[in-house]
Amino acid sequence: MKLNRSTLLVAAVAVLLLAAVGAATAITPAAQTDQPAKQIDVAGSAEVSAQPDQAVLRLGVVATAEDAQTARTQVAENVTAVRSALTELNVSEDQIETGYYDIGEVRERPETEGTTEYRAVHTLEVTLDDTERVGDVIDTAIDSGANRVDGVSFTLSEERRHELRQDALQKAMDRARTDADTLATSGDLQVVGASSISASDVSVSPYRVEETMTAADAVGGAASTTIERGPVDVSASVQVVYNATSA
Repeated sequence: MKLNRSTLLVAAVAVLLLAAVGAATAITPAAQTDQPAKQIDVAGSAEVSAQPDQAVLRLGVVATAEDAQTARTQVAENVTAVRSALTELNVSEDQIETGYYDIGEVRERPETEGTTEYRAVHTLEVTLDDTERVGDVIDTAIDSGANRVDGVSFTLSEERRHELRQDALQKAMDRARTDADTLATSGDLQVVGASSISASDVSVSPYRVEETMTAADAVGGAASTTIERGPVDVSASVQVVYNATSA
């Protein structure tokens, strides 16, 4: 049988294609053997602390009267006076926010049986970037009409919070890698890299002073207020899966 040139060319191409397929099939298992066959799953957590650079004060004005309108008016006048006094103390309007407002009937007590009283409450949250001013702001607010202090929270500004968040995450990763290396050594393995990393929400724990000063406490107080501050804690956790090979 005679073979022409076209037939020979088709046969040659077919042989080359079969050879290429065979080569690819032979390479695949070898490539797979380069991948780590073992994994180490660890968790790491860390906490960092820093002095606060921000404080949030919770101030309030409370008034009780025989009718709701009178109670509301008394509270409104005092809150206006407090805001004006804080402005003179160089506390800007955007640093003062309403935290809570309510007017309601007071439940009858044995000594007030037969009469109806109404209580109006208006609280303010004052954010200070200078934590040393907390005492002065409290004294000024009380002198100008506030009759309740519901506590102070020492915390961090957004910029400082971001910095500490990075520090906490880095320390958490370092601890996770240390634990992974320890486990690998114990199992005659060697860590070669991470295959997945996840981080939980970083938490910030302000330093809170929860003592409450009522109207009775505020009246007649001659000494200036001093509030001691404490460190703010920032914590982070990570979950890491490391690849490992035989040592």
